[in-house]
Amino acid sequence: MKHLATSLSLLVLTLVLTGCSTESAEITPESVRPVKLLEITEINKDALRSFPAKVAATKQVELSFRLSGQLTDFSLVEGQRVNKGDILARLDDRDARNNLLNREADHELAVADFKRKGELLRRELISQADYDLAKAQIKSAAANLASAQDQLSYTIIKAPFNGTVAKRSIENYQIVQANQAILILQKDSFIDVVIQVPESLASQVTRFNPNAPALPSVTFSNYPQQHYPARLKEFATQVTPGTQSYEVVFTLPAPQDISILPGMSAELTIVLSGKVQTSTGATVPASAVFKRDLDGKTIIWTYNPDTGLVKSQEVSLGNVTTNGIEVLDGIKIGDKVVVAGVQYLRDDMQVKPLRWQRGV
Repeated sequence: MKHLATSLSLLVLTLVLTGCSTESAEITPESVRPVKLLEITEINKDALRSFPAKVAATKQVELSFRLSGQLTDFSLVEGQRVNKGDILARLDDRDARNNLLNREADHELAVADFKRKGELLRRELISQADYDLAKAQIKSAAANLASAQDQLSYTIIKAPFNGTVAKRSIENYQIVQANQAILILQKDSFIDVVIQVPESLASQVTRFNPNAPALPSVTFSNYPQQHYPARLKEFATQVTPGTQSYEVVFTLPAPQDISILPGMSAELTIVLSGKVQTSTGATVPASAVFKRDLDGKTIIWTYNPDTGLVKSQEVSLGNVTTNGIEVLDGIKIGDKVVVAGVQYLRDDMQVKPLRWQRGV
C-alpha cells in the first residue's frame, strides 16, 4: 500500500513538471513592427517643378474717346472677336463735321487771298509785310484745318490690333466724357501664364534657357490631359506685396483646339536645370538611407505590400538637398520606401504600414 502511494505521488509530480515544461517552452509570438512608408511617385523631383498659374491676356487695353459726345454706334458684344482697323464705336459727329467745313472754308479763303496778295506785290501795290501776313494766314488756316480733321477722327474708335472684346463699360446712345473707358480689348493670338516663384527658386527660373530641349509646359485645369509648350517672357525684380515671391510670366500661342480665357487656372511645369534628366533618381528623406555595418554599403528598405515583408536595396547617392538625399540608382517609381526606424529592420522581416489617425 505504501509503495502504491509513492508511485501515485511520483506520477502526479511528473505530470506537474511536464505541464510546467510545456508552458515554459511556449514562445511568445514576435510583434509586427509598424513602419512609416514613402511611395516614390516622381523622378528627378528637384529638377522638375510645378507651379500654380493664372491665365492673363498678352496685351490688354482700355479704349476711350479723346473728346466728349453721345454714342451713336456701339453694337459690340462681350466675347466678340474684331480685326485691326475695325470701327468699334462712333460718336455723334455733326459738330465735328460742321467745324471741319468752317476750317476748310477758312483755308480756301486764305489760299485765294494769298494768291491775290502775290499778284499785288508783283505790281508793287502792297508792301512785303502784307504779303508775309497773307502767307502766315495760310499756315494758320492749314493748321486749323488739320485740327478739325483730327477732331472728326476722334469721334470713332478703331481696333488697334486683332483681339476679343473682354468687357463693355457703357451702353449705346449714352453721353460719354473724354478719356472715359468704354471697353476693354484683349489680344488673343497669344496668352500669358503668370506664376509666383519663391525667392529660393527665383534665380533658377529667371535664368531659364529658351533654347533648352525641355521647354516649360502648361496644363489648364479644364483640360489636364493636354500640355502646351511655353517660353519665358518677363519677370519682376521686386517681391509681390504681402509675399516673399516674385512674379514670372511665360507666354504661349493661344490654343486653337480649346477655349482659354484670362483668369482661368493653369499649372506650369519647368525643368529648372534646363535639360532633360536621364537618370532614374528620386529624392528621399535622410532617415530612409542606412549604411550597413556588415559591408559598409548604403541601402534603403523597400516594402512589398503583397507579402508585408521588407527587403534591403543597395543604392547610389547624389546631392544632399534641403528636401532630402538624391538617390541616383536602385529606386524606381512605385517603390514604397521605409523612412523611419530603418535601423531595426532585417531582410524578409514582417512589418505593417503605420496608419495615421486624425489628430495624431
